Amino acid sequence: MGSPDLNPYAPPKAVFAPSATGLAEGGACPQCQSTNVHRPTFTWWGGALGPKLFSHAVCRSCKFGFNYKTGKSNSTAIGIYFGVGIGLGLLIVVIRAFM
Repeated sequence: MGSPDLNPYAPPKAVFAPSATGLAEGGACPQCQSTNVHRPTFTWWGGALGPKLFSHAVCRSCKFGFNYKTGKSNSTAIGIYFGVGIGLGLLIVVIRAFM
């Protein structure tokens, strides 16, 4: 038969599980302690790469965006990421204009 640990009637495992270190690894929002947290796959500031790059999660209750591995805000990282992207875009435009 099957493995004794495999229960076909058990609910599916949660996508976010509290980490052993006690950090906010998706278990709860570090700001409001809500468990209604999701990981976006696409954002206006980072497209599809940004949220994966920064382990970004968003609380649906208070709208706080944070790094689900550390529990800290991603605001500084998002600002730098966005600024570098705009800077590179402007640099390419300037180089193309003078060539």
